[in-house]
Amino acid sequence: MMLALSLGCKNDIDINAPYKDVAIVYGFLDQNQATQYIRIEKLYQNSSTTSTAEGAKFADSLYFDSLVVKLINITSKDTFLCHRVDSIPKDSGFFSSAINAFYACTFPKNNAANEVFQLDIYYPKKKAHFYSKTQLVKDAVIEPRKIVMKLVPTNHTFPFRFTTGRNGYLYDLSVKYTYKEMNAADQSKYTFKSIDYNIVKSNAYDPEKFYTHSISSRQYIDYLKSQIPEDNSKVRTTVSITYQTYGGSQEFQTMLDLSKPNLTVVQKNPLFSNIEPAQYGIGIFTSRNFTERDMEIDPNTIILLGQELPNFID
Repeated sequence: MMLALSLGCKNDIDINAPYKDVAIVYGFLDQNQATQYIRIEKLYQNSSTTSTAEGAKFADSLYFDSLVVKLINITSKDTFLCHRVDSIPKDSGFFSSAINAFYACTFPKNNAANEVFQLDIYYPKKKAHFYSKTQLVKDAVIEPRKIVMKLVPTNHTFPFRFTTGRNGYLYDLSVKYTYKEMNAADQSKYTFKSIDYNIVKSNAYDPEKFYTHSISSRQYIDYLKSQIPEDNSKVRTTVSITYQTYGGSQEFQTMLDLSKPNLTVVQKNPLFSNIEPAQYGIGIFTSRNFTERDMEIDPNTIILLGQELPNFID
């Protein structure tokens, strides 16, 4: 799923203007995650006496010293206070990696409810209050079925059938193949490996609608073969085939539409931020949803995969 953050025209920052604290917000709620993490950083602005490279080394130029962050379930009227977490490691790079701050909280899952969440942020030092809202994307329903693959006829397909979740407008669909790889000389030594086969990426759908995609048996098996190297020191067996859906909210769809190339005479696209008011913060607060289901595999398909894939003993 495309998660790149684009910042809007009305939110353009004048680099010659006097310094002011502006928040950059990344918030992606997923009701299937145990903990929700919100990233809130300062828009980096070095002073006139400090170079960009020098200023980037100081963590306090990237993070706020005090924020009150809440998630409010507008539907149930419940409020969840987020606490700051500094324990997640950050890769080294141009900016300081001494601190990697997130704001974390939990809330109960209620897949039956049509929930709207508000992100509420208050910066006491400047008495700045900014916020955003999103509808929570609910679980897609993946139809259970037995996976049957055949190489004859050559146009044989097997289906991926699912119903989009409530508030789900954009989806990545994939089929995960998991296999067990063992040491040929000692099969007690093994690892599990997985291969993701993408069916569609960032594809637009209507919420709560049923859809079917057909997957070519020949293309799927050929893709698995291309991802599994020949290795006579290993033996392998099929473990599972799992259907996966990654759903995105309407904000995701809007962001994707605005990121498409502009082929008109005016080349600049309007860009995206749903944080208000823009004088205090820019970024995206939205919802996504990951759902997966293990599928039954036809015994003849397991045999076929064992014949076609390298070093398999099924």
